[in-house]
Amino acid sequence: MLKYCLYSLFLLFSFNAEAKKLYTEVPVLIHLARAEQEDTSGFNLVEHLPSLIYKGIIDGKITLWDSPKKQIAISPEALKNIESSNSVSFAKTGNLFFNELWTSSPRKTEFVVLGLSFLSESPKGKISFGFVEILQALPLLSQTIPTNVNGPAQISYIDAIYSRRYHFNLLQFGSRDFSSNPSSSFTIKKDAFYSKKKVSGLYKPKNTKMVTFVIEKNLSESDDPGSNCLHSIEKFLNDNKEILFNIGGDKHFDFQNRLLDITITRIEVTEIWEKQGNQIVYTPYSVKIFANNKPMNVLTFEEVAKWQLLINFKTLEDVLLEKAFNFSLYKINRDLIPYNESAVYLKALREYKWTQVSNYVKYSKN
Repeated sequence: MLKYCLYSLFLLFSFNAEAKKLYTEVPVLIHLARAEQEDTSGFNLVEHLPSLIYKGIIDGKITLWDSPKKQIAISPEALKNIESSNSVSFAKTGNLFFNELWTSSPRKTEFVVLGLSFLSESPKGKISFGFVEILQALPLLSQTIPTNVNGPAQISYIDAIYSRRYHFNLLQFGSRDFSSNPSSSFTIKKDAFYSKKKVSGLYKPKNTKMVTFVIEKNLSESDDPGSNCLHSIEKFLNDNKEILFNIGGDKHFDFQNRLLDITITRIEVTEIWEKQGNQIVYTPYSVKIFANNKPMNVLTFEEVAKWQLLINFKTLEDVLLEKAFNFSLYKINRDLIPYNESAVYLKALREYKWTQVSNYVKYSKN
């Protein structure tokens, strides 16, 4: 009899523990702090999202409400008055809040972002700016968020939001605010997003980088493929002056000078690099040509491909994809790469995790 009672209590305890993990469309409030976002996320929503939303509000494209209940609309003029009277900036706030609904079953978590709330610190205390509905903001949120060397080549704000690749704190879960038991918020958050459960609707960023590299003439090797690319472009543009002037040469050279001969001093090539297993797949994106050290217009690779250049019986695309020439990295996503660190960044891209590129470079210096 005693064993039966103990077994019943065990089942009841197990049922109650499991039941806590089962819920449907529970209103949730999470908080993102700018200072808590890590570089390995690849982007910082708190740094960039408020300014995007602020412009939408000022331009009249987005309605700012007093709260998620949407009882009072705050006009652009009223928002500016709130900023000036409290010496705060909506666009530069260090705090961002997501109003969400969470649903959980033993094997799956679902979450829907309903809106964004904004709050700032001022000498007078905490200032709440209000609430923005996510559906109304979607046209703006489809724009691309800036990414650092650890992030993907391109990701929209809305995809970044649904990627969960950022640090956040669970502030409110239904009617619970965790003031009496803060540790329970970590338990709920861990079970929902960092357990073995499938997270429905989670966006997985592509393993890509937007990489710009520089090719200059290699004076130590007469038959360097990179130098041959520059010579081929140089000959083509000298033979086709109209194209030279159409791609920006008119800003730097006199089209009436029939004796004009330009020298291609370097080219900047931008490509999309995608990591597939241990291989990197390159897709040419754009080219910027420097003639006599003067920058021409940025050209899409499709525009340059129409020139049908041949370098030792190979197309320009073939030569670029082979990477059998000397080059230095100039930019990865939005981040400029110091010339003397190009080699270590390139090694990180070829050998290390793409979400940890900055860490690889950092510890390589030590």
